[in-house]
Amino acid sequence: MRPRTSNYTFAKAFSVILLFVWGGGLYAQNSGQDRTDAGKVYFPLYNGLIFGADIYGLGESLLGGDFLSGEIAVEANLKNRYFPVIEVGYGTTDAYSDRGTHYKSGAPYFRIGMNYNTMYKKGNPSFLYVGFRYGYTSFSYDVVSIPAEDPVFGGSMANPSLRDDIWGGSVPFNYKGLKAGMGWLELLVGVRAHIYRNFYMGWSIRYKRSMNTSLSGYGVPWYVPGYGEYDSNCFGLGYSLIYKLPF
Repeated sequence: MRPRTSNYTFAKAFSVILLFVWGGGLYAQNSGQDRTDAGKVYFPLYNGLIFGADIYGLGESLLGGDFLSGEIAVEANLKNRYFPVIEVGYGTTDAYSDRGTHYKSGAPYFRIGMNYNTMYKKGNPSFLYVGFRYGYTSFSYDVVSIPAEDPVFGGSMANPSLRDDIWGGSVPFNYKGLKAGMGWLELLVGVRAHIYRNFYMGWSIRYKRSMNTSLSGYGVPWYVPGYGEYDSNCFGLGYSLIYKLPF
């Protein structure tokens, strides 16, 4: 099942990252941490908590995408170098396929992992980072044929039943509440740019690969909350508004 969806190539996404890496450099400032005469910056083990809200999925939906998602993240700053993070979100879709089916799903998801500040020696509030995540979701989904009498999609897109070529006749394709679960691994690269005081913004690109799945016997899902379009691997983008608690 392939509804009309905006697909982003790796080259386009990487160009976005480069743009914001350059832009982040415009915001870069020297932090007020302790310095030695040699110019080195030293940070304590714990440097506070950081909260973020990824709104890329909201914007994509407003621009006509088939997926709607949003998430929040909490991470700790350890020596301004390691950033263990937990992400919790909700993803949903309600889309029609050119093949004559209606797909609907929605569920929460979570990820856990770590970011690594590649510019920690410079002590700048803006930096480039790499990281990893493990994500998991358990969800249900509906796959229903579009009936001919549907007022919007009942024309050429209608697919009211499945024909049995062996025994004859036809059977409606109507499966609701199918259960599935999926775990996956993400590798990511991103940039965090300092905007004003304790406020930041960030972009990231993620390579996702499925690790373990539990699927219904009546067909694989089209959309997996938190992962995206179901496949063995895919890419995703993120845009976050970030606030660092005063410390």
